[in-house]
Amino acid sequence: MCTLLMTITPQIAVVGGGPAGLAAAIEAARAGLTVHLYDERPILGGPAYGRAVESTLLAELDAARSRVVLHHGATVWGIFEQRTLALWEGDRAESVRPEAMVLATGAHNRAVPVPGWTLPGVTNAETIRSLLDARALPPGQRVLVAGAGPLLPVVASRLVRAGARVEAILDAAPSPRMPRTLPTSWAQWPLSGDATADWHTLRAARVPLVGSRVVARVVGGPGAREVVTVALDEDWRPARGSEEKIEVEAVCFVWEFVPSIQLSQMCGAEHQYVAERGGWVPLVSSEMETTVPGIFSAGDGAGLGGAAMAVLEGRVAGIAAAARLGALSPGSARSRFRPHHAALAPLRKSRDVLGRLSATRPGLAELITPDTVICPCEGITAARIDQALDEGVGDLGQTKRMTRAGMGECHGRMCSPALAHMIAHRRGIPLEAIAPPSIRPPVTPVPIHVLATLPDE
Repeated sequence: MCTLLMTITPQIAVVGGGPAGLAAAIEAARAGLTVHLYDERPILGGPAYGRAVESTLLAELDAARSRVVLHHGATVWGIFEQRTLALWEGDRAESVRPEAMVLATGAHNRAVPVPGWTLPGVTNAETIRSLLDARALPPGQRVLVAGAGPLLPVVASRLVRAGARVEAILDAAPSPRMPRTLPTSWAQWPLSGDATADWHTLRAARVPLVGSRVVARVVGGPGAREVVTVALDEDWRPARGSEEKIEVEAVCFVWEFVPSIQLSQMCGAEHQYVAERGGWVPLVSSEMETTVPGIFSAGDGAGLGGAAMAVLEGRVAGIAAAARLGALSPGSARSRFRPHHAALAPLRKSRDVLGRLSATRPGLAELITPDTVICPCEGITAARIDQALDEGVGDLGQTKRMTRAGMGECHGRMCSPALAHMIAHRRGIPLEAIAPPSIRPPVTPVPIHVLATLPDE
């Protein structure tokens, strides 16, 4: 049972315990402020970059612990009145109204539906990481890794080191560009460990890396048994007559992540569509401040970039938040900004190169068949979406109301990007013309008794 609503007013609240959130909390604490850091996971580091955090930020956090209040297992499920956080922590429902706020909400997995993608044995990078951490992956299992983006070799190399037999890595990125651009830029894209070691592992295991090719469909009974792959053109449309078959026991899809912008939407910040940064992201200043004064956004939630960029953006946001509250003079803040801005410049150039290569394109929608599941939570297929489009649906909100796609437990996180691609492809319009879905609390499932603690007004 949940206790009555509690209200606290910290100087700075940081939402998210990944690299960006930890870095922001550390810098604000160094400036002499008390920071409350909220993360829904029991272990700090975030789901994607935990190992990168262990080597650097945790020691810094320990040194600043007297000014950082950690809230493990705390779910931020909404923002009210632009800057009041609604929390569920243990047996307490809390209302937090900080003087300044840093949103370091990270990103979530992107789903690109194809026939058979919901079969047992078909999974994603986050699930694979959980299996590897639990040592639950059967040795010798034949796995195909497919998708797009710099995480492909990371996931594949970890599978190889765990004893899996990686049949191939399929990258949707155009093959004429990939060999020349990807390895050089990859070295400047620190994610979660030694990128060079990942490539050495894959070469030693003779894992082929195939560009401009994706999984067209997965065939199987109780689980994956065979995949049909297809070549792509420059717009990621399937090329006729290019199908090939591969026998596998499991398929791991690794697409670029989607920035988690639900909370920045709820606080009223302006957003823009930037394909190379993952899609819709909050508009931020050079100090990572959103269009809402005193609310900052850093890390993958402000645009995909990897662990190194997330740390630097978090440091900038923490310094800027401290300066806004008067804990740092303008001159002192500028001197603290300088090395982080200098380090960010080359990383952002590299991010833009890789982002343009791996940004999903509407041509992938041609792989979808009428019986392909688009919204797994509600069991909605492409046939139902096409019917709604024929009836005049033109945006994600209308699609949700007419088909229930996006009404499930994940609140549309899984299906909204795929729906946007379907609409863009069918209508012949750019993805930026399709606004992100509107967000209402709770942004993540919470028990009903938590909602009952809200004041009547």
